[in-house]
Amino acid sequence: MNTLYIAVAGHAHQNNGESGIGICYYTDPAGVPFYEEAEYLGIETQNSTVYHAIFRALSRAAEWKFKNVVILSDNRLVVGQLADNMSVRAQSIMPLHESVKKISKSFNSLKVSFIKGKNNQKPKQLAKAASAASSERITAQALNFEVYPGISGLILAFTPKMMLVRFKYEKGSKIGVHRHYHEQGSYIVQGALKYVVADQDIVMLKGAGLVVSSYSDHEIEALEDTIEIVTYQPMRADLLEVSQHK
Repeated sequence: MNTLYIAVAGHAHQNNGESGIGICYYTDPAGVPFYEEAEYLGIETQNSTVYHAIFRALSRAAEWKFKNVVILSDNRLVVGQLADNMSVRAQSIMPLHESVKKISKSFNSLKVSFIKGKNNQKPKQLAKAASAASSERITAQALNFEVYPGISGLILAFTPKMMLVRFKYEKGSKIGVHRHYHEQGSYIVQGALKYVVADQDIVMLKGAGLVVSSYSDHEIEALEDTIEIVTYQPMRADLLEVSQHK
């Protein structure tokens, strides 16, 4: 099989607090990820989160039977330690380092490379969002954001694997052609929307449901003032970022 490229990131609040990991998988490093995942870890350090992310990524690569893997991380210390250019001194890191080294033997070739943080934004977004997704925080999030003029969103709840969002549309408002990795399920609470999916017009009235597959081009037009409930799998880290910086 071809080489699997995996961009990883970890995020720990104040370097030793609630944490999460974010991972993006590519067959073409210049393309879009074909799979993403994130997970809430609990209390970890910044460096330990990256080790957890790399171990998860390599476990997934072994499961998919890839033999040539490139790991991309913006953590210089972890990259240096795995390249044996830096020593591992923290007692809490040693077992994680050993676990990564052990699973590394599953591959014909494995390279761990440093990339700048600005080139690793998607995994960082996923990790940051996952760090806020503990079981105590996944209900009644009440995070508002504006999509476009006349369209507002409210994040109702989320975990790294799923997000529930309410959208309100004013009649005549539109979202142009777009696509995303996430699977999307839509339910109309009131009003009417016209979805265009794969060049097919689909008019959704109150009580109607629709599923849009990953990476499917789609656009939306509000035929009436409308309320829509949408689920995304996995969560939309970009929407979480917008809601927190509105």
